[in-house]
Amino acid sequence: MSSNDIPQPGRLSPYGRLPVPQLTPELLRLVGTGTVYSLSVNYYEGMPKPVPMVPYTISARNRHGDLKGIEPATFAAESITMAAHTGTHIDALCHIGERQDRQGRPSNEGEPRLYASQGETVPAAESASHQGLLQMNIAQMPPILARAVLLDVAGLKGMDVLPDAYMITVEDLEATIAKQGTMLQPGTAVLLRTGFYHHLASGNPTYVDQIAGPGLAAAQFLVDQGMILIGADNMSVEAMPPMDHAVHRYLLVHNGITHLENLYLEELAEKQIYEFLLIVTPLRLIGATGSWVHPIAIA
Repeated sequence: MSSNDIPQPGRLSPYGRLPVPQLTPELLRLVGTGTVYSLSVNYYEGMPKPVPMVPYTISARNRHGDLKGIEPATFAAESITMAAHTGTHIDALCHIGERQDRQGRPSNEGEPRLYASQGETVPAAESASHQGLLQMNIAQMPPILARAVLLDVAGLKGMDVLPDAYMITVEDLEATIAKQGTMLQPGTAVLLRTGFYHHLASGNPTYVDQIAGPGLAAAQFLVDQGMILIGADNMSVEAMPPMDHAVHRYLLVHNGITHLENLYLEELAEKQIYEFLLIVTPLRLIGATGSWVHPIAIA
């Protein structure tokens, strides 16, 4: 891709279920005290990451006093390496595909296909380039301004952390909604608290491979309620194992609903803030399958 071929920033467009962002009176009414809550975890060397991904590293590139010719100013900078799916991040719709047969059914021997529009997929091979994926990459995702709700499933059960690999059910969600007095409605982002942030903070390896999160039926229930984005305080949103990414495939490939992963939700849960304005701004990384983000909740 030459510089002449690089898409230029322009008018924002819908992206899957995400609408063109607009700060409406309905969203402004979510702001009461105006308190801003950070939903991002900290990044550090050795932090947990998906097994196939490169680790987070930070190296001093320039130290104060190294650069000459700008005296009396001094200068420091660093180089950072990490996968786009490290720490608090959002998945592009091209991040997960599904092998399908010619009838569009899941098949272990089928060709990988990616979300194109509701009910439509395209071959992943047609999207591949030496600079990443062209179909629904993260540069095409608009900023997100949405009504969001926190569903504190761990709190429902009186636990700091849900059990290892616990699969959240429809009944869990319904009970959480009833206990909190939360209302789901079309256009809502849903953030699920499993308590797994505690495993991230303590370095517990369970955080990587025994993940508590929603099962497929729970995801289908949330879509039926009009959910446009899902997030959680764990590495995958969905329960793992199994490792077939059934929830990712259902949400990303079939419904155009993206994921926020590795969220910090402890403060919202402690203060019982269950409804708020959510703001997420993905980076315009052409060809990338995700972006690091610093989501904020305004209540």
